[in-house]
Amino acid sequence: MQVRSNDERTAVKRKIMDILDAGSFMEVGEHVSARYTEFYQPDSVVESDGVVTGYGTVNGNLVFVYAQDGEVMGGSFGEAHGRKIVKIYERAINAGAPVIGLLDCSGFRIEEGLDGLNQFAKLYKIQKEASYEIPQIAAVIGQCGGGMSIAAEQTDFLFIEKEKGKLFVTPSGVVDGDFGDATSVSAMNDGCFEWAEIVDKIKKLVEAMPANSDVYSAIDDVDEAELNRSCDGLSGKLGDARAMLSELSDDGELLETLPEAAADIVTGFIKLAGEAVGAVACNAVDGEKRLTAAGCDKAASFIDICNRFDMPIVMLTDSEGYKTDAENEKYLAKAAGRLLDAQTDCTAPFINVITGKVVGSVYSMLGSKGLGADYVFMWDSAAAGIMNSRQAVEVLYGNWTQELEDKYTETQSGAVALARHGLADKVIAAEDTRKYLIGALQTFVNSR
Repeated sequence: MQVRSNDERTAVKRKIMDILDAGSFMEVGEHVSARYTEFYQPDSVVESDGVVTGYGTVNGNLVFVYAQDGEVMGGSFGEAHGRKIVKIYERAINAGAPVIGLLDCSGFRIEEGLDGLNQFAKLYKIQKEASYEIPQIAAVIGQCGGGMSIAAEQTDFLFIEKEKGKLFVTPSGVVDGDFGDATSVSAMNDGCFEWAEIVDKIKKLVEAMPANSDVYSAIDDVDEAELNRSCDGLSGKLGDARAMLSELSDDGELLETLPEAAADIVTGFIKLAGEAVGAVACNAVDGEKRLTAAGCDKAASFIDICNRFDMPIVMLTDSEGYKTDAENEKYLAKAAGRLLDAQTDCTAPFINVITGKVVGSVYSMLGSKGLGADYVFMWDSAAAGIMNSRQAVEVLYGNWTQELEDKYTETQSGAVALARHGLADKVIAAEDTRKYLIGALQTFVNSR
């Protein structure tokens, strides 16, 4: 009987080696093969059953990894194949280390019937268990269809390899109607990138995230000058959330999540005084600062991830209200409710900075004191009110003058007015934002 050699699996293993530290990969289960059935009696044994599994390190951090081989039995998911992935999850949970999955699977293996589907169910179950324990990172490197596409969406971070990765539940030839030639049919993934970019992002995520829910992410050393750096010109970036978060970060870098979803909200990881923190920021779209249902979902999902791993959250709030088109209205109330749940359930340190003008009920929705934010800072140029200041003056006084609007802002919606009511802890200059964020984070050291 012939046995498929390790050399034939080098393409998949090379993907693993790209991510892990040189020489650190230890493969386990390489001799596992699919069991014989009435419909599967091959002349040769295909070792590993279409998935390479093992463990290694990323910049010295322990990780567990599995990589599917789309060349084995049509890239199908079978009983032994699934059992290997479930076992890797069990080991990762026991070790308190992240799981990285490289996905290339066309769907279930028909030759094995319900035995393979039962392993899908076991995979979903252990993924749910893992979601409370360890980070789950995945990249679609080929086909990712059927039940595997659902498993892909259960992960915390999901990348699609550009041109090669395809994510679908049902093949396009079976779906009623045409959904186009998109490489990914997915509402929430972390974007399509070249393989080298995905490798870089996975490595940075492993470094940013705590290894499990019982530990905190490592804190890098930062020199005194960087700790006290002033963010001159930050106010000039108002409306550009990516630029603002990058300016605030130690290294000037934002590790963005879900970059292709909901442009009105930017989420990702930055470093403050060497500590990785989650960031959620309002972003202008075509000159408008309007919160959408998709933005609420995006923010809620990210806050939930940070909360599960007790990562501090920084929010930058600057919104004129909700987007008012009919399509957004269909989903807004439900999505806003999910965002409320994420914030009210949050026990991780939560700091909000009101950077611009916040109008209407979005004030209540985004990091307000009423929702339980630990600290609320407010730029001295910022304002928050039930409605636009000019409209408020016209309603209250029956006419508008600049003098009346200035008076209203000073007494009702300006930064100092909110601070007097206890709705802001500190009125700050924009350029001092980083210093105050770092100082506030230090107050959680003993409590954590």
